[in-house]
Amino acid sequence: MLRGGDNRDNTMRTKHSAAAALVLTAAMCGSLAATASAQDAITAPLITEPMPIDVDSGLVSNDGDTEAVIFSHTIFIPGAAALRLEFDEATLSGLISDGSGSYLRIRSLFDGGEQRLDARHVEQWQNTSAYFNGDEVTIEIVAQPGTGANRLAMSIVQAEFEPFVDRSICGPTDDRVLSSDNRAARLLPVGCTGWLINDCNSCFLTAGHCSTSNSSINVVQFNVPLSNSEGSLNHPPPEDQYAFDVASRQSNGGGGVGNDYAYFGVFPNSNTGLTPAEAYGDVYQLATPPQNQGQDIRITGYGTTGNGVPRQWNQVQKTHTGPFFSFAGTTLSYQTDTTGGNSGSPVINEDTGEAIGIHTHGGCGSNSGNYGTGANHSGLQAYLANPKGVCECPQLDFFFPGGLPDSIDPSGGTQVVIEVLPNGDADPEPGTGIFYVDGGSGFVAFPMDQIQDNVYVATFPAVECRSTARYYFSAETDDGETAFEPREAPNSSYDVFAAASRTVVLDDDFENDNGFTVINENVNAGGWKRSIVQGNPNDDYNGGGKAYITGNGLGNPDLDGGPTRLVSPTFDLSGLSDPYLGYARWFSAVDSTDRLTIELSDDGGSTWATVEDLTDQGDQWVFVSHRVADYISLTDNVVARFSAVDGGSDTRVEGGIDAFILDEVDCGGCIADFNGDGDVNTQDVLSFLNAWNAGDGSADINGDGSVNTQDVLAFLNLWNEGC
Repeated sequence: MLRGGDNRDNTMRTKHSAAAALVLTAAMCGSLAATASAQDAITAPLITEPMPIDVDSGLVSNDGDTEAVIFSHTIFIPGAAALRLEFDEATLSGLISDGSGSYLRIRSLFDGGEQRLDARHVEQWQNTSAYFNGDEVTIEIVAQPGTGANRLAMSIVQAEFEPFVDRSICGPTDDRVLSSDNRAARLLPVGCTGWLINDCNSCFLTAGHCSTSNSSINVVQFNVPLSNSEGSLNHPPPEDQYAFDVASRQSNGGGGVGNDYAYFGVFPNSNTGLTPAEAYGDVYQLATPPQNQGQDIRITGYGTTGNGVPRQWNQVQKTHTGPFFSFAGTTLSYQTDTTGGNSGSPVINEDTGEAIGIHTHGGCGSNSGNYGTGANHSGLQAYLANPKGVCECPQLDFFFPGGLPDSIDPSGGTQVVIEVLPNGDADPEPGTGIFYVDGGSGFVAFPMDQIQDNVYVATFPAVECRSTARYYFSAETDDGETAFEPREAPNSSYDVFAAASRTVVLDDDFENDNGFTVINENVNAGGWKRSIVQGNPNDDYNGGGKAYITGNGLGNPDLDGGPTRLVSPTFDLSGLSDPYLGYARWFSAVDSTDRLTIELSDDGGSTWATVEDLTDQGDQWVFVSHRVADYISLTDNVVARFSAVDGGSDTRVEGGIDAFILDEVDCGGCIADFNGDGDVNTQDVLSFLNAWNAGDGSADINGDGSVNTQDVLAFLNLWNEGC
């Protein structure tokens, strides 16, 4: 018989008034085997059903003089035990820091639980809400006067229905008792336990198998009430629910007994503004496990219920003590009552009250039993030494009230508004905001204009049209530490395309079928196919997952024969003046007769103009862009074609096409016409040199932040090209 957080025979059933009972076996609960016979790692996932709804406020604003509810809607899912909202769009205007931001107000009609979410909170909650008890909630948009347009759109609500759990536990009865330790929390939807620790931002530990992906944990709950009489969960009010920070997650995914750990943080509560440690006032102290036996340990967590325990105790906090058997390497062995949902609980030294490890696996034996991962594990210690997301110290939040730009004017001047907000104990120091831009020659720092304390305007310099600029931001805390956005900058940064305007005919990453067709001629194997990329290449170009590949690897044959032709849909370019065709290509081949040919047609495919004719380009993706008018006329019957052929004696040929884009870019004003009189002549050179001699910022042609001889060379090159 098995004991612990780890019953493989568990099943869960959800039901509602319009559907028959649905039974899900424990195989759907993400169980992990520790050994073949005695130990299992089991979660107790929350089961919900996506229920369709139709909510769209349209664009609404407050034109009055005081705060007002400008949209209200009631959501009712008959028979639901709890609801969680998902937002397709939640556009909330105004600034957060000065109280002028619009916000969502959500209220349960069952128990009055209420949550407020402004634009920053919606992002932190990943476009979802807290869990609300009952089957009916109201949602409102509350706006300050004159702050601009808002919109709320929803098509899905997650509904939780009554579960039935087939339980077992080692021993004749479940000896756990109810507890109320606000250092331990319930993790949903995975159904595990997490606990606060004494790191710099009071973040959490849990089992690695409780956090195998960014979606394993969405919500972290404290002060969890008793479940209903049949065992379905009740949820605490939104003030006791916290949004999981994906950026903070560090998990080994669960590596078996003694090697199963995860570290993460949550955002401050959207109603109270407090972190869990601030709200509840205590954390666990981590300590190295003791070498000797003879003392008891305690497990406190949110397990399912066992024999003799009321159903209302299902997945609420319970605690139990038992003997500590051994500590070897990073493996703890002990014996207490645990069930599914206890995974991730703290292993507490009963003598000292310190947390010595993470409970991960259950079992039942005379000299062994449950197992945990010691707090001394080097991998866990490496996570703790390198916190991420909200766990990182110091912390500042960067918020963009107007969003980030889709494109920027190549001649410069595009602006972004940034609010730098406190986070935890870290407060921003006014006037320290810096904007970093890489227009192709490395990052250059630009001070930002502060329009009020810790609210800045960043202005992009001139960058080359049709190029992609990288950028990031920084600000200092009041104790002199520097925080970055993105947090791992400059290794991580934002990207933006340089163009005064852009018309996109088709931007296709091939994740969906947008009308491309495949024509195979004398192909024996390995023709073009849109699919998940595996083998050679081992990934697609842009990280979406899919591309058009010849002979998708891992046992599938490469291209044999051909050509295999990938043909685009027909495009109408007759109304455009200067479109470009871009795509990423992969072509790995052996024989010089193996070819990848890219062609364009302006008559629907009757005739073709060659754009590229390639042999082997190595095992790499290469993105290229071509001016369409250099090859064909701009008609209403334009087609692109990608042809691959194995022209040798069955040699290795592997091709790929991804990130197809057909667009037209307007680069705006002409830099060479420096005096703006509509002509490019010697007067522009004289005007530029006057500005350059004066050190005027308009003479920083290459956008590196300095006015020097490089700008003279850059300007003369543009002047020679004309407009």
